[in-house]
Amino acid sequence: MNVLLYNHSGCENRGCEAIVRSTSALFAQAGAHVSVTSGQAELDRKLNLPDVVRLLDEQISPYSVSRLVNSIGFRLGMPREHEVARKYLPVIREGRRADVCLSVGGDTYCYAPQEHIRVINGRLRRVGKPLVLWGCSVNPERLEGECLNDLKAYDLVVARESITAQAMRDAGMNVRVWCDPAFTMAAEELPLPTGWKEKQTVGLNVSPLVLSHAKNKEAALNAFVSLVRHVLRTSDRAVALIPHVTWAHDNDMDALSAIKARFADEPRVFILSDRLNAMQYKGYVKRLCGLVTARTHVSVAAYSTFVPTLVIGYSVKARGIARDLFGSEEGHLIPAQELSGETELIAAYDALMRRGDAEREQLKARMPSYMAGREETIAAVLALAGGKRE
Repeated sequence: MNVLLYNHSGCENRGCEAIVRSTSALFAQAGAHVSVTSGQAELDRKLNLPDVVRLLDEQISPYSVSRLVNSIGFRLGMPREHEVARKYLPVIREGRRADVCLSVGGDTYCYAPQEHIRVINGRLRRVGKPLVLWGCSVNPERLEGECLNDLKAYDLVVARESITAQAMRDAGMNVRVWCDPAFTMAAEELPLPTGWKEKQTVGLNVSPLVLSHAKNKEAALNAFVSLVRHVLRTSDRAVALIPHVTWAHDNDMDALSAIKARFADEPRVFILSDRLNAMQYKGYVKRLCGLVTARTHVSVAAYSTFVPTLVIGYSVKARGIARDLFGSEEGHLIPAQELSGETELIAAYDALMRRGDAEREQLKARMPSYMAGREETIAAVLALAGGKRE
């Protein structure tokens, strides 16, 4: 059984890496051979992902004859669909070899229409390949028109939270709900860095995206600075600044470096290396006493290792995961759009730390039932390869 994971943007986003690592492990355990096409294949190969048999570039080389032919064809009036299909020929070719194809870009349909995914899916459907949208979240208001038509091209959708799943059911789609596969990823524990205090270190992740969703970017950044200052003034805790996405165009280090600069001479505030892989970051996250994070997959690393967590969220995935775990987002998530001053963030952090032990026990009790359904979900995907629609 050959399984293709496509629509993977690259492992400089450790959330993307966590999805690919965990998904490839799940299907390898079921006896499948897993291949991956990547937007950053050269970098991803350096990780030696253990359960990936083949890892390919998702696009033809910019220096290849095929790219030259594509460029000439475009100038001569080649239809746009043909141009896109030729550009993503490695995905289409690998998809033809596969028995089932999984689109693993969980946020793909939260944003603008993705022309290349529509073209890839169209070419694979023409040759009868089953398509699965894997571990996704979609804003319910986007389930109309062109976006809904694109989504209905999938034979099965596996949503990672109930908000998306219910909206898709209401739209008449074939959908299952199961936790984000990154919940199943193992943690790798490295030695603790200088400045880390055992059982007394708080994690903080801040992303450019969450700042861009705030009403006032500068005020939002200052709110995080004030939070760090509050931690230092009111406790003996250390603060670990945790990067999780380090793409050139979307780099957590930009915001985290700006925060560290405000505490340049404070050894209790430090930044973890930006060269760690997703398992290694999870290994640090699991040893925190609490976490405040903008990136959902840092929260996934925390929830799955029972770390009390406050999410600064802007997406349906953050809201849906919190709701499914705790019954409500209240107290567990602050909308990024409302992050305009320090008072609310500090109050939410203080409340988190007061209930920390209780939340840790709550997560331990909830996690087995929350993560249940792994075998059934994998079986439902593999059944598509035999022509069985769920």
